[in-house]
Amino acid sequence: MKKYLSDLAYYVVGVFFTALAGVALAAEPFDILTFDWGTALAVAGSAAIPALLHGIAARFQGDRDRARFTRH
Repeated sequence: MKKYLSDLAYYVVGVFFTALAGVALAAEPFDILTFDWGTALAVAGSAAIPALLHGIAARFQGDRDRARFTRH
């Protein structure tokens, strides 16, 4: 179970920060002081929720120690 939870956390956090970086890079020019962090965090959170649900659903298919859909 510990291996599954660490894999799930790695997957969800990775999706969150990838989405956050994508939103930040899309802002031209990027200024950390005037950037709309609330919207960016909402978008990143919205991307992380399906990743979390995907990881939970994957627990019941394939390898039970991974948060991904895999074959045995």
